[in-house]
Amino acid sequence: MPIPIRGPFSYSGNKYRIYSKNLKEIMLNFERVHEPFCGSAVCLYNANNGGIGIDIDSDVIALHNSLFDKELIPKIQESYLRYFPKGKTKEGFYQLRKDFNQSWIKTGTTPENIHLLHLALQLSFNSLLRFSKNGFSCPYGWKDMHLEKIKIHQDIILNKNIQFFQGDYRELDLSKVDKEQDLIYFDPPYLASIFKYGGWNLEDEIKLLDYLDEINLKGYKFLLSNTFLHRGLKNDYLIEWSKKYDVKFIDMSYSAWSSSLPSVKAKKDTIEVVIKNFDTSKPLF
Repeated sequence: MPIPIRGPFSYSGNKYRIYSKNLKEIMLNFERVHEPFCGSAVCLYNANNGGIGIDIDSDVIALHNSLFDKELIPKIQESYLRYFPKGKTKEGFYQLRKDFNQSWIKTGTTPENIHLLHLALQLSFNSLLRFSKNGFSCPYGWKDMHLEKIKIHQDIILNKNIQFFQGDYRELDLSKVDKEQDLIYFDPPYLASIFKYGGWNLEDEIKLLDYLDEINLKGYKFLLSNTFLHRGLKNDYLIEWSKKYDVKFIDMSYSAWSSSLPSVKAKKDTIEVVIKNFDTSKPLF
């Protein structure tokens, strides 16, 4: 079984840990894994033959699509030498960030400036993708450039059946999803979370869960990551909805798929789950 990879760039909410411990053996039974909330698209890149990634964040999609450019790494290397001719410095980083942001304010992230974002992202604090109204906002991070990470994912994107689009989950073209050999993996913002992602609310949650019911009736296989409880915030709607499907509870012991839904007690700090609409005890295809 192949060793999992983490995604081409760091991203808050990255699913590498859950994929490695809980999802890998299931997802590798599928030909393609589609991610309508793709972020760094860990599951898609690790899939047997890629998939379709969708995200509402145009910068995220630009980073993924830039990997199709075979000249991306030489462009990053050339920019590194231009901004750090005598070695990496804080001053060079902030000039790099300033130049990218001046371009970003005018045009957004484009094929012409994406290599600057890759470089700034790798050298920034925690290498996390953070934007404000003025552009990329992460500070200098004293980190080294790591082009091998980009090369690994570039090799994948150029050799597997992979596509990335900007949009929301409802824009996934289901005609391109095989009902037997493909899996649709949903990792939306969590309603039961102290962190608020783009204003996600109960109305958004209900629409998503209704959509999952719809694609279930149409015969598509899905898997949903979410939380029932986080630091006192409880998602009662999701808990009730999930009773019609199979639920796996994620904790430090990484327990196996459960056939029944245990009671949810508020005394626990976090209850993280993955919910699926198919039986993994039988061959999938």
